[in-house]
Formats: sequence, C-alpha cells, structure tokens
Amino acid sequence: MAIREKYPDADIVAYNRSKEPLEAALRDGVIDTAVHEIDDSFMGCRYIFLCAPVQTNISFIPKLLPYLTDETVLTDVGSTKGNIHAALESIAPNVHFIGGHPMAGKEKSSYFNASGALIDGCYYFLTPSSAATKKDISDFEDLISSLGCNTVTVDPGKHDFIVGAISHVPHMAAYTLVKLVKDEDTPEEYMRVTAAGGFRDTTRVASSDPTMWEEICLANQDNLTCLMDKYIDRLKEVREYIAEGDKEALYGFFKEAKDYRDSMMR
Repeated sequence: MAIREKYPDADIVAYNRSKEPLEAALRDGVIDTAVHEIDDSFMGCRYIFLCAPVQTNISFIPKLLPYLTDETVLTDVGSTKGNIHAALESIAPNVHFIGGHPMAGKEKSSYFNASGALIDGCYYFLTPSSAATKKDISDFEDLISSLGCNTVTVDPGKHDFIVGAISHVPHMAAYTLVKLVKDEDTPEEYMRVTAAGGFRDTTRVASSDPTMWEEICLANQDNLTCLMDKYIDRLKEVREYIAEGDKEALYGFFKEAKDYRDSMMR
C-alpha cells in the first residue's frame, strides 16, 4: 500500500494462498496482478518482498530462484534474520538479498487490517548479504527512505539480538501475563471483565498471530532464551524489593525504568 501511494505507476505483483485478500487488493488498485502460484509473473521484478512467516519465507526461495536475475533484489520483512541468511548461504549464495524488518505493525494481521501509513516514520532494519552490491543497497535504502522510513543497517546476528529484546521478549511477557490472569481469574471472570487500560496496553500484542510467533520463537531461540533469563532475573529482583518492603530500592528501580522509557517518547 505504501509503495502504491508513493509510486502510483509501479507494476505490483502479489502472491497469496487465500483468494479474498488478492481480490480485495485488485479491487482497491493496490496491486496489478494477483497469482496463486509462483510463476512467470515474477520474471523481471526489481524487488521481491517475502512477507510470510519466517520459515515459510525460506520455503519460497527455491521456487523463486528461476525468476531471480542480477537485476533482482530479494528482500523480506521477517522478524528474524539469521535463519534466512543461513538458508540463502546454503541454497543460493549468489542471490542479491537484503534482509529487511520494518519496526512497525499491529496485533491484527491480514490485508484487511493493513494501511499504507503503518510504516511511516518507523525504523527499518536492513541486513545486506555479501552478494548484494553497493548499488543494490543504495537503491533499496532510497526506496525504503522514500516510504517515510528511517533505515538502520546491521549484521543479521546483531539484528536478532536487538529485536529479541525490544520485540520478542515483550511479546512473551504479554502472552504470559494474559495466561496468568486467565488461570487466576475468579469464577465470575471479574479479571477478564474489568481489565482496563493498563492491562490492555501492556498485553495488546498478545492478540498477535500464534503461528507467526511460534516460528519467531524457534527462529531466535538462543537470543530469546538468554534475554528471557535476564528478564526473569529482573522480575526476581523487583519481587525481592517488594517482599522486603524496600521503598528506596523500589523507587530507584521504577525511576530508572521511567527515565529510560521517557527518553524513547517521540
């Protein structure tokens, strides 16, 4: 949608397993061609975006190989990068691949919850492969910047550690908190019925697609388990402050976190 708005003359081809989103995108003028199979429609594309769950993205690479040329940049929008870079190194090391990850999204997925404004102003990670040329990278940076994004280029491993902390662990915390409340709710379900802004804001992302998050967890296991261990240690730390009635420690803990969170406000 963002590409269509910025580049109304672009020729956009889309694949989807489901018929309804493709038909809607055609009706809305967002895409020019809808396909249900990977076929010659992708021949001659300058950019091909892989937008499925992370493991599914990898499964499409062999199917796309016949349509990739030295003029094609393959990219993705997946939440992990190490696994797809490793797969490409094994399957097709010469493909001009630039991993991509826009730090934007909603808890509700599908075409029908999409918006061209969703990525406006977001940070967009780029993880170029060794096969991507300087021109590939420069041109792709220009494209992403033109959509209103701020590009950040890092290696795949660093990307996966960063998003493990600022995206993956928060999702685990949200899912776990919802599960705690579900399990501890009263017979009258007062917790579910009366949950207000704080709980809803904290757990919004627990409405995200379970299949997507199952794959993300398995694709970023090492970073996620390491960071979750550190998060559990922080919870234990504040638990001890509460158990001991340590007002000074509690205030310092909250104040340090508040100041850092406030520094993120844009």
